[in-house]
Amino acid sequence: MARNQDKNVFLIVSGNANRITALSEILSKNYSNCSIFHAADWFDTKYKIDNVFPKVVIIDEYLPKVSGLEVVAKTYKEKNYENIHIVIMSVVADHDMYPANGRIHYLTEPEREHAVLECLAKIVAPKQGIPSPGYTLRHLNAGDLLFKEGDSTEAVYIVKNGTLKAYSDTLAGGRVILGEIGAGEFVGEMGHFNADPRSATVEAVTEVDLVEIPLSSLDSVIFSKPSWARALVKTLSHRLKRANKVLTG
Repeated sequence: MARNQDKNVFLIVSGNANRITALSEILSKNYSNCSIFHAADWFDTKYKIDNVFPKVVIIDEYLPKVSGLEVVAKTYKEKNYENIHIVIMSVVADHDMYPANGRIHYLTEPEREHAVLECLAKIVAPKQGIPSPGYTLRHLNAGDLLFKEGDSTEAVYIVKNGTLKAYSDTLAGGRVILGEIGAGEFVGEMGHFNADPRSATVEAVTEVDLVEIPLSSLDSVIFSKPSWARALVKTLSHRLKRANKVLTG
C-alpha cells in the first residue's frame, strides 16, 4: 500500500456524529498536514483504507450496524494493512484481545484532548509548539527491568495494567522480594521525595503498561490530575502500612 509518509491521514470509524466532530477538531488542531476521513461499517472502512491510505484508523467499539471489534479484527488480519495503526475507542482497554506489537492502541476517553494526544504520541508527532502533556507511555514485556537498584532517579511511573515485583540483592548473593506493584499504583515515587538512587530493582512479572512522568514535570502533572494525586497518596499509604507491618511483625 503506497502512502505519503509525511501525510497524517486519519480514518475515524464511528456512527456517533458528535464524537466524529470532536475528534476531527482535536486532530486538525494538533497535527500538521492532516487529512481526516470517516466511515461507519466494514465495507466503507475497507474502501477508504484502499483509497486514502490512512496512517491511523480510529474505530469506535460500537457501530450502528456491526460491532466495531469485528471491523478491528478484519482490518488487523488484512496483510495489506500491516503498516496501519488501529486505535480502539472503548471504555475498557482489553489488552488480552490482541498481542502487544505496537499496532493496536486503546483510547478510553476520546472526548478528552490530552487522552487523544497521549494515545497517539507513539504514532504521530504533533505540531511544533503544542504543549506536551508532561508524560509518556511505556510498555514492558514480562522479565523486562523498569530500573535497577542504584540507578539514578529520573522519573516516576504509574502502572496502567499488569504486575511488577520489587526486589533487592543481598551481599551474600541472595534476593529479597520486597513486594508486587499492580495497576493504579505508583512506582519509584520515593526518589521524588528523597532524591536518592533507586533502592530496589523493579521487574515486570507480566506485560505492563505504565505512564512515565519525568521528575521535572511531576508536580505540574499531579496538580493537573487529581485522580493521579489520589493514586500517589494511596500508594504512599500502602507502602507505610506495609513497612509498619514488617516492623511490628
